[in-house]
Amino acid sequence: MMATAAPPSLDWQTGKTLSECFDHILTSGIAIDVTFLVGKDKKIISAHKLVLISRSPVFYAMFEGPMAEKGEVTIPDISEDAFQIFLRYLYTDKIDLTEKNTVPVLSVARKYCVDILVSKCEEFLNQTVSVDNACLFLELAHEFLMENLKTECLQLISDFPYNILKSSSFADLCPSCVVSITESDDLQADESDVYNAVVMWAEAECKRQNLDASSDNKRKVLGDILYTVRFSVMDDDFFQKKVCHHKVLPAEDAIQTINYRHHREKVSGSKLNHNERRIDRIKERVWRVKGIVHEAWIAGKESVSFTVSDSIRLRGFGSYYSIGDNTVNVVIYENTEVIYKANNISRVKSEYDEIGEVLLKDSEYIHLKPGNVYTITEHTSHNRKCYSQHKLGDTFQCKHTTITFRTPVAILPDKRHNRHQLPYLLLK
Repeated sequence: MMATAAPPSLDWQTGKTLSECFDHILTSGIAIDVTFLVGKDKKIISAHKLVLISRSPVFYAMFEGPMAEKGEVTIPDISEDAFQIFLRYLYTDKIDLTEKNTVPVLSVARKYCVDILVSKCEEFLNQTVSVDNACLFLELAHEFLMENLKTECLQLISDFPYNILKSSSFADLCPSCVVSITESDDLQADESDVYNAVVMWAEAECKRQNLDASSDNKRKVLGDILYTVRFSVMDDDFFQKKVCHHKVLPAEDAIQTINYRHHREKVSGSKLNHNERRIDRIKERVWRVKGIVHEAWIAGKESVSFTVSDSIRLRGFGSYYSIGDNTVNVVIYENTEVIYKANNISRVKSEYDEIGEVLLKDSEYIHLKPGNVYTITEHTSHNRKCYSQHKLGDTFQCKHTTITFRTPVAILPDKRHNRHQLPYLLLK
């Protein structure tokens, strides 16, 4: 007797995994026993209590505890899209996180204590933090108590402060996040830039509090944030013409600053911070990638092309170590002309275990000029020990110039040259 085909109603079960079957019962509405009214529009979303209480202690208490809810459950503070993505994860263990949906999903996961999903969201944010979103992510890290993300953001901001301190996203930070940036000894910024940033923040805060942006009100909203600026190590001309003129710093503190600058006199109980930040004034690293994967990376040519907005000197670049050999061959182009060529340059040890520094031979510098495209090519015949997956961006503001990275020019025939494996430039 020939076997007959399964009825159409059973097709969703035949040959399917548990995850696939659960996905079907979620989307089809089979055997639902709980209904949620989600968002401001009270969108109807149905589910199954058994699945929910098996994944979330909050749902367990909601449906099985002594105060178990009956009937429809209203959730006005969560969007429909975020709740749908969250539910699908509960049913299938699958999720497609993006920069747009991660924060709303993280909020839902925290509300219902789904720790594994919380960790997935945190990991995604750690991997996608960049110069453009560092302040936004720092605020999220502060709000959700994500210490790893907070550390990642603060490190990025310390290394690339110039664009960030001038951004509207900095002006939108809460006071605690502002302090976490401006109090750091490792912030690689001039004190004039730090001062301008906190004054910009104070003006925005006055507007948020419906206050006139007077000197007194700026001082009031800043509070102790003002004293994270190191006034005594600031450029003297800027201090006299800007800080003293603005009158945000109290007169008695301005006098104390001047006395310290000229006589090194400290006043007991003063809030002024006279310590210099730990700024690397010899060379500046301009990072273009973040995150290191400790797996071998195929040997060959790596290249980076860039332009500068103002004249500056190139000292070298960072290079991931190779397996079995520490030397590289380097060619540097100005537009299509070779301006530097050297073979068998040994990488110099840096403070990073995975990265050495390729310094131009004989302590040479290349004077970079605006209006030209510069391309660095590095060749190694041995596989690298590691590699990076994530670009930080294309444009970076340094102290004296703006660096804009671009696709290497057409003079390079190797299609694999633009793989982002020269992690940073060294500028003088």
